[in-house]
Amino acid sequence: MGASKGKDSSAAFAKNISVLGYAVLGKAAVSLAMSLLTSNIMLIDLASSALFVIALCVLFKIGALSTGMAPAAEDIAEVSLRQELISGLQIIAVFLAGHLLCQCLLGMGWAGFLFNRYSTVLQTGSSFAFVQCGSILCGAFLVLARNRFDNIMNFRYYAVLGCLLLLVVPWISADLAGDTRMLITALPWGFSSSLLTAIVVTDLANMRVRAILALSAFILALNVGAILLSGAGLVFLGDDIVNAIWRTLLILLIALSGLDILWQYQQVEKRLEETSVRPDYGKIDGYKLTNREKEVLAFLLQGRRATWIAQKLYISDNTVRAHVKHIYQKLGVHTREELIDFMSAQ
Repeated sequence: MGASKGKDSSAAFAKNISVLGYAVLGKAAVSLAMSLLTSNIMLIDLASSALFVIALCVLFKIGALSTGMAPAAEDIAEVSLRQELISGLQIIAVFLAGHLLCQCLLGMGWAGFLFNRYSTVLQTGSSFAFVQCGSILCGAFLVLARNRFDNIMNFRYYAVLGCLLLLVVPWISADLAGDTRMLITALPWGFSSSLLTAIVVTDLANMRVRAILALSAFILALNVGAILLSGAGLVFLGDDIVNAIWRTLLILLIALSGLDILWQYQQVEKRLEETSVRPDYGKIDGYKLTNREKEVLAFLLQGRRATWIAQKLYISDNTVRAHVKHIYQKLGVHTREELIDFMSAQ
């Protein structure tokens, strides 16, 4: 039952990510088309973002964005809206922080455009085009890779860490200039901003309508605040200072993301240990398994692979495989399935 539920959740997650991939592609296409009509980058981005939000509302309404992960109504009937919002914010915290960090770059770009100040990312038509190219790459990635999202947690956390590391690229290449600098700066930002937005929206889709509406309003307010604050920073502090602050926040967020990933995996490990099959060694004493072989046997019954067991026990992969071979020989089995059947029959 649990495995079936996990498969349903992964399938629903992959479906939503795919739908959002098409939405991201549509937003980028609209932005590029509008850039042929006007050079006002701010107007184009506002209009395309508004259309994107409207498209998301329609997708929610018609059920194109839905999940098989939401708890049953009877399981959450007693949960207050406040509890639901706190729980939702905890789920999307890291991804939302990364998204807002991307919005700060947008605010700096808009301020540079409006007040004729220098901005690292978005100020000219060329940089705007590179941002949209990054969004197109993101949309294509989400659509083409949808069938590979078999582990939701792995994808979400590797995606956010990858996005944050991509945002470091512009400052590694600080000595470049012209279109090359613009490409290396704007392209990662367009990709990262779109991917983080897609993950946040997917997580929102897993909540009840009342929580989605409240959190969406809150996130919209945070977006406006991030844009205004970063734009004001560019105008009053200058590009160098505001980008130094931004880089510091990025480094902190990368560190926090890494710690969050470790914490999540520790929680998974804890749950696995609490629910894993623990063999009754007393029933197999006659098979003369060594203590190390018993440790390996316990992990095999959890479904662990040789590489994971080797890392857990601080031994080599070959040593683990040798232990597995000896276990199979002593118990008279040939496959993991036969091993599980054997232990269940004891």
